[in-house]
Amino acid sequence: MRKAVSINKVFWILLACSFAFALATAAVAVWVTAKPFLTETHKRAVISQAKQEASRIYSVLDPSASLTVYLASEPSLLSFVIGDVTRDDAFVDRLQDTVVPENVSEFFVFDFEGSALSFHMVSTRSHSLETTSAAGELAREVLETQTLAIRTVDTYRAVNTSFQEILIAAPIMNQGFVEGVLTSVLEVDLRQDEVGPGQIAMQARIVDADDPWSADLERQDAIVVPVGKTGMQLVLNSQGTLFATIGQELVLKAIVAISAALLLPFSIFGWLGRQTILRPHAEVERSRNKLREQQKELSELASIARKAEEAILITDLETRIIWHNPAFERRSGYKAKDIIGKKPTSLLQGPETDPATRAEIRKALDARQPITVELLNYRFGSEEYWIRLSISTLFDDEGQAYGFMAISSDITDQKKYEKNLISTTSAMEWQALHDELTGLPNRRCFNVTFEKLCAEKSDEASIAIIRIDLDHFKNVNDTMGHEAGDEVLCRVAQILREEITEHDIPVRIGGDEFIVLLGKDGSLVNAQRLANNMLSRISEPMDYEGKSLSVGASFGVATEECALVEKEDLVRAADAALYIAKERGRSQVITYGPAEHDKVVEVRDVAEQIRLGLQRGEFVPFYQPQIDAQTLEVVGVEVLARWAQPNGNVVSPAGFLEVAEQLSMLTTLDAMVMNKALEDVAELERAQIALPKVSFNVTASRLSDPELLVAIDAREFKDTKVSFEILESVFLDDQPEYLDFTLDLLREKGLSIEIDDFGSGHASMISLMRVRPDVLKIDQRLVYGAPQTEVCQNMVRSIIGIAESLQISVTAEGVETYMHAEMMQSMGCQTLQGFHFAEPMSFEHLKNFLSPTEEPQRKLG
Repeated sequence: MRKAVSINKVFWILLACSFAFALATAAVAVWVTAKPFLTETHKRAVISQAKQEASRIYSVLDPSASLTVYLASEPSLLSFVIGDVTRDDAFVDRLQDTVVPENVSEFFVFDFEGSALSFHMVSTRSHSLETTSAAGELAREVLETQTLAIRTVDTYRAVNTSFQEILIAAPIMNQGFVEGVLTSVLEVDLRQDEVGPGQIAMQARIVDADDPWSADLERQDAIVVPVGKTGMQLVLNSQGTLFATIGQELVLKAIVAISAALLLPFSIFGWLGRQTILRPHAEVERSRNKLREQQKELSELASIARKAEEAILITDLETRIIWHNPAFERRSGYKAKDIIGKKPTSLLQGPETDPATRAEIRKALDARQPITVELLNYRFGSEEYWIRLSISTLFDDEGQAYGFMAISSDITDQKKYEKNLISTTSAMEWQALHDELTGLPNRRCFNVTFEKLCAEKSDEASIAIIRIDLDHFKNVNDTMGHEAGDEVLCRVAQILREEITEHDIPVRIGGDEFIVLLGKDGSLVNAQRLANNMLSRISEPMDYEGKSLSVGASFGVATEECALVEKEDLVRAADAALYIAKERGRSQVITYGPAEHDKVVEVRDVAEQIRLGLQRGEFVPFYQPQIDAQTLEVVGVEVLARWAQPNGNVVSPAGFLEVAEQLSMLTTLDAMVMNKALEDVAELERAQIALPKVSFNVTASRLSDPELLVAIDAREFKDTKVSFEILESVFLDDQPEYLDFTLDLLREKGLSIEIDDFGSGHASMISLMRVRPDVLKIDQRLVYGAPQTEVCQNMVRSIIGIAESLQISVTAEGVETYMHAEMMQSMGCQTLQGFHFAEPMSFEHLKNFLSPTEEPQRKLG
């Protein structure tokens, strides 16, 4: 009894000591943790207030940014920036009609070089020189990035201020090009209401997110939060004593609360302790009952396992089989006597079983972790089958592992389906990314690979593009057949494969066009060496069915190393170099360098001006009179295209015709000039000014344009005859059949046909008889050289003789002097045309030239 009392006393003393120790520990913990907790709470309050302030500032910046973008798209501002107008009064009027936020003080306008054109005040506040400088720097940045940018003015960085200036710059775009920048200046109010006792005092500043100085602020424990999506940050420095008093009260109240809270669990603990000491036998009985229930559950589980379709194994920790269900025997093909005591690895696994998967299983077993894998097994007799295997560790009541349980299901059919699906998918993907004839990657594959390389930022390797176009390939198809052409393409593809390295990609992009992408060594030296090697091999004669096939190739090379264009524009640069190679005579390698870049930029600028000229209707007809060689009367005019630019310059076709043809704008340009000329001729007829004939230069493609006949049918004059001048080069012996039909249709409508530049050597007598033109116009080079060389004289006489035999009229072009006129007249030319009589003239000058009251003097001398 005394012993029981002693145990009871010790128990309660220990319980009281534990309570006192817990209370003291809690007090120390509260004292240690209170200060950082309050500091963190204070910081969260500051961050919350900073985010509210950032949201307010963003609500000021966002409408100002939207307004700046909107005003940058104003047509009046674009016209001022590109120089169509010299003053921006229209833009100023637009500003006055626009509701400008009160925080916006002024607008700056910069041109495409970043130079300031003008600025406009929209408030009484004025800007500083530092603001002007910052606006210029931001404008130049936007010209490079072509995107909206928002920046602070650096003058407020190191001082406290109630207001801070922000710059918003938006690009002024014109058909994909940046023509200038519009920058708005606004002031953001950073003032804080008066701070009372215990409140948080803020010192706010706005900085750019990419400014290194913002990182210094964060290291100085300043609060930095983003201002919306502007790329700027709000920086707050706060001071406050709000939580000093709260901290003291919190510590005292926490100790009282902990004391009350500990009483209940310690009371319960004392009661549970006594129950545990007094009733030990009850716990033992409960354990025995639990063991019987577990044995019953195991018996039921064993019964279910025997009937299951999945194969189930029980092994010891050495993975030797100690139990299995019937499904395992059916699946493996082994009998019970062959299974017990054996390891599954020796029974089921074979040469094709994945070693990595086996290692993964062993690792999981050693770590006593569950695992599920797919594994190739072998039945008795070496028949393969696939299983999905799940293994888990078995533990006893004390938590000690004593074995493993493995459950497997047959997935052989599923694996076969997956294999067939993968095989089919791989074949389809290969076909989608490769050229069927040559087996090379196709354009789609090239685009995917090139975009991936462009997205990668690598300082170690540069890329290069080699653009290849076969020369005279059409001759192979026409003379030897398409099978021979296919053979040439395959051999060229093989040459490309043999010349490149494993890091390069040869591509057939269509027809006889190829690209080689150098993905690792894209140096200029390597690209040129490779291109010259391929040119040399492709130019060698190829044997096909006992016959020799010869083709050449033109190469355009563009490398990242040249640093003339962005990586994404290398393909276009290589195309430009290839075009120059073909222009210079084919079968050569041209590298995209500064000269080629300047030419591309020049052509691009001319192309842009041509597009604008077509939109503004700047292409007009000029007229060169044609004179009767005997009477010296005007018998017609030839319509010539001229570009009347806004600055007063009149550009001849040499300044725009080639670029317009490259851009496929020639048909549009011809149609514009023809329509204006038809209107001019109609005006002459209404003014009763006689014009016997008007001649238009048309291309072969223009002849097939249905709009051509529509325009002719819609003409509003009757007395003037319409004639079409077609270059001799169009009339080759292999001219398309539609040309005959088109010419017959034109004759039915009363139009005459003239062959221009006859004598240049393109048309044969057969094609001339087939076309049956009304007029032959002798090439001006023959006319110009006739007074000096007997060869030109004989050529002219021959052409006139051919025309007389075919009953065709002859016109001499390029009659520049009296000697030219007299000689062409004496040789038998019916019509003369050239500067000796009149230069190409505008419509107003033509009216004066044709007016009966003027009667301009026309003479041979």
